[in-house]
Parts: sequence; C-alpha cells; structure tokens
Amino acid sequence: MSKLINEPITVHLIKDLQITAFIWRKRLYRVTEAFDWWREPSEWWEGDAIPLFIRVNAKNASIGTYELCKLDDKWFLSRVLD
Repeated sequence: MSKLINEPITVHLIKDLQITAFIWRKRLYRVTEAFDWWREPSEWWEGDAIPLFIRVNAKNASIGTYELCKLDDKWFLSRVLD
C-alpha cells in the first residue's frame, strides 16, 4: 500500500543520480539503498519533461520506502510506501 504525496523535496546527490539523502518537511532522510528506477511516458514531442522515478529505502526515526521523482531539475516525494 502507498500514500500519494507529490511534495517538493531537496535531494543530496553524488555523481548526478547517486542519492545520499533528501529533506522532506524540514526532516533529513538518509538513503540506505536505492533499489529501483524507471521513467514514465510523457508527451516529450510536445516539450513535456520525462519524469524519472527512483525507489529508495531511507532512514529518519525508522526505515521506510519512498518513491522520489525528478522532473527537469526539480525533485518531489511522489509516494511513501508501506
């Protein structure tokens, strides 16, 4: 089960797409594992950006699974998974 969030986040990166942490609602989440990524279809021929999704495990008070989305140069927390 998952909860749709779609809120902007700040992502800390190493070497373009190696995510080490992200900040959501003023809290730091340290990424322990990035284990899946994919691109969603879009109307790129119309100039729409192609979103990149990355699923990670991250730790704050406890470990959780999060789906991050990169659209152009902006990052969003797409979903929180149970």
